[in-house]
This record gives sequence, structure tokens and C-alpha cells, in this order.
Amino acid sequence: MAPTTTASGAADPGLSFRVDSIDRLLAALVADLEPDRVLGAEAASLYGAFARLERLVVAAKTLLAPRVAASGHWESEGHRSPASLLATLEGVSAGQARRTLETGQRLEALPATEEALRSGTLSGPKVIEITQAASLDPGAEASLLAGADSDSLHVVKERCLRSRATSSRRDPMATYRRIHAKRTFTSWTDAEGAFCFQGRDTAERGALLLARLEAVADRLGRDQAGNPTVTDDATCPTDLPDSRGARRIDALFLLCTARSAVRGSRRSSDPGPTGAADDGPIDDDPSGGEPKARVIVRVDLAALRRGRARPGELCEIDGQGAVPVPIARHLAEDGLLAAVFVEAGDIRAVHHFGRTINARLRTALRLRDRHCVVPGCTVAYGLEIDHVVAMEMGGPTCLDNLALLCHHHHRRKTFEGWQLSRTGPTDEDPGWRFVEQPEFGQEPDLGADSPEWVRQAHGARWCPSRAAAPPPGADPPPARGPTPAPRLPTTVSNHD
Repeated sequence: MAPTTTASGAADPGLSFRVDSIDRLLAALVADLEPDRVLGAEAASLYGAFARLERLVVAAKTLLAPRVAASGHWESEGHRSPASLLATLEGVSAGQARRTLETGQRLEALPATEEALRSGTLSGPKVIEITQAASLDPGAEASLLAGADSDSLHVVKERCLRSRATSSRRDPMATYRRIHAKRTFTSWTDAEGAFCFQGRDTAERGALLLARLEAVADRLGRDQAGNPTVTDDATCPTDLPDSRGARRIDALFLLCTARSAVRGSRRSSDPGPTGAADDGPIDDDPSGGEPKARVIVRVDLAALRRGRARPGELCEIDGQGAVPVPIARHLAEDGLLAAVFVEAGDIRAVHHFGRTINARLRTALRLRDRHCVVPGCTVAYGLEIDHVVAMEMGGPTCLDNLALLCHHHHRRKTFEGWQLSRTGPTDEDPGWRFVEQPEFGQEPDLGADSPEWVRQAHGARWCPSRAAAPPPGADPPPARGPTPAPRLPTTVSNHD
């Protein structure tokens, strides 16, 4: 913006002139800065002052970005998008420039957030989090801003995640499906020749991955403590333990290559001290018998019973953020969940959901189902054990009610209402049917899908002595989607 002129023709300093003046002053200040001659207290004070200047600069960029986009100037400069011009001017990626532009555009409907931004009290990352959440629920803007200037970025992120998860404008399961559809894993080689990677996935799969990595990493750490690693590289100290990150990548390698390289490991199909194997993957278990990954979910009792969380209610994986209530139900049904039930912010109960598939049953299942049992599917790796009739509906853990499914078909059965049923007469030729809708006359509430009917339909093969009774007063299961909420404990307990 060029300096404007008054009616008399005298120059009136404009924004560009004032910015240029600040630029020259700041450049001279930085050029004269000698950190070694500054006391520690003064250095910290100066750092805080520069951080405030940085926040003000971020505010100015965020406010100007929408104007750059609306003016069309980026086209005259030969750029294919406003973000491209902004990225060139700032020297950042197009993605970062796009986030700045989107944040500025959201501010138009969030006056309180804009005011806080102009005052220099909010950092760029905090503004992005707050505008994303407040744009979905403008009524929550004040609560999101409360204390945001002094709270840590982690606390602000958690608050915004909860707000987004329960926003009336957001369909949690639609968002979950969108994230899952856009899951990705990319890899590249850096300048030193190192293998690098990054990825994106849903929160509950990330939590399960981390839980599994931590179990193997812990075992590696214990093994290393008893047997210090010897290396041929003279530049690497041999008396220092590996970092947590190093053990995690070692754990990931072991899990992905299915090597039982950890000393003392055993196959997951081998019985443990109690004679039962853990309900882990079908392949070798490099964790050396660690229990299958389990995650902690904080959830409001009312939300779990209702099947969805309302504003102000919790359903979140510890360390990962909010997840839809049906996902928590699925984790519970799979025996992967340690649930902390809360009411009005207070812990009311703790329950560990678990189930055990013994070594003999796992061996029989692996022998019978060589690959995913869905007709036409030949996936033979990464298979998951599925209860054909969910445990909450009375389905027992016996061979005739178990099947191996690939992850894709397991998800369809669990979340999209697909029905799996056995048609073959023997284990040698079991035969399976996988359909989207229940057969006519077997719709819910007609009694056809009740545990009693299932027992009659399976006859002697149903293992009635092991069938689980439904929870007292349980609601009828839905026609599609996840199984109903598991029975909730009434007291704090620790059931494994």
C-alpha cells in the first residue's frame, strides 16, 4: 500500500510506510544483538517480547491473507492460487499458507477471536485450533477463548478437539469415515540416505498402534538393560541405552517383519503361564507374549448408553483425542478397551474389557480359515478374529462363532451393518455368506436375531454351555452399525 496524501498534498504515512519503519528498526536491533552479553533474566524477558512481536506479525498476516485472495492479485502475479502467492512471499509450503488463509477467512464470523488475535495474546497454532472449532460451533467461541492466552497449546488443543467432536454441525462417524478413507503412509530417503516416513490414520488405530509399539519397546528396553548392546561403530557409545524413539522404531520393525528377535519371545499361539494365549494377531508375536494392545477411553456413561456424545460430554482416547462413541463400543466388543466412565467430570467406574481365545481354538481357526472367509476375498495376511454373532448378543467364543476377516470386511461388518453367516455343513467346507442387509423376516425386533433364535438355528454346533447371557435390561441391538453398548459396571473394578 503506497503512502496516501492529504488534501494539501502533504504526505500522510500509510501502513506500508509504518511497516517499513518497523522493519528497519527491528533489523537494526537484531543486527546489534549480542546474546552472550545479555543476562539470563534479561534474555528471557527479551525472548518474551520478541514472541509477542511474532504473534502480532502472525495476526497481521492472518488478517491480510483473505484480502489477498479476494483481490485477485495472485492471478496477475502468475500464481494458480492465493496460497501459492502467500507461500512464495513467506517462504513456506503451500499447505502452511493455505492454513493461514483459511484461518483468516474463518475470523470473519468470529469477532471475539479476531479481537484476541489483534491484541497479540494468541499464537498462530492456538488461533488455528480455536477458529477450526469455533467455526463449527460459534456458540462455543467464548469458552474456547477462556484462558487460551495462558493455557498451554496442548490444553487448548484438547479443549478444541472436544468441542469439534460434539459440535451440532459435525457428524462424528462421517468425519471418522473421511479420515479413514484418507489414511496414508508415505516414505522417502533424506540427504544422508536414511529411510523416513510419515502417515495419517484414525485416532483409535493410532492408539492401538502406539500401545503395541510401547509393549514391544518396553520389552526391548528390559532386554537391553540386562544385556547391553555391543556395536561395531566406534563413534557410538555402547554404555548408553537407546532412546525411547530408537526402541519404538526397533519395535515397529519387529512387528512389521514378524520376527521373534526379542529374547524370550514366543508365538502368540503358544499357551502362556495360565495355559491361554493372548488374543493377539494370528501371526508370530514379537512382543514375547505381551497382552494385546489396549487403550484407555474416557467416556460419559450417558453418551455410551445413548450411542453419541452431546456437547460437553466426553468420549476420547487417552493421548489421542475425541473419537465417536461407536468406535469406543467397537473397542470394547473386541476386548481392547480399558474404559473410564465419568459423570459430571467425576470418575464413576473403571472397567477392563477382555476376552481370551485359547491356543487350541486359535490353531483350529487358523487351520480352517486360510484367508478372509468372505466369498471372493483372498486376503491371507493381517486377518482379524471376528465373533460372527457379537458377544453382547449372546455369541460364544467357540469355533462355530468365530471367523477370520480382513480388516476391510471386518470394518464393513462392524460399522456398516453387513451380515456374516455360515452356510457350509462341516469345518472342512464351512461356506460363508456376506450380505449387506439381513434376510427378509430376520429383521431386528422380530426375535430372529435374539440369542435364543441363534442357538436354535445353530443347533448342537452352537456350544450353548458357553453362550453368554445378555446384560440385564439391555436395549435391543440396532439393525446396522456397531453392537450395543456393553454392560456397564456399577463400581470401580479391574476385570481382566
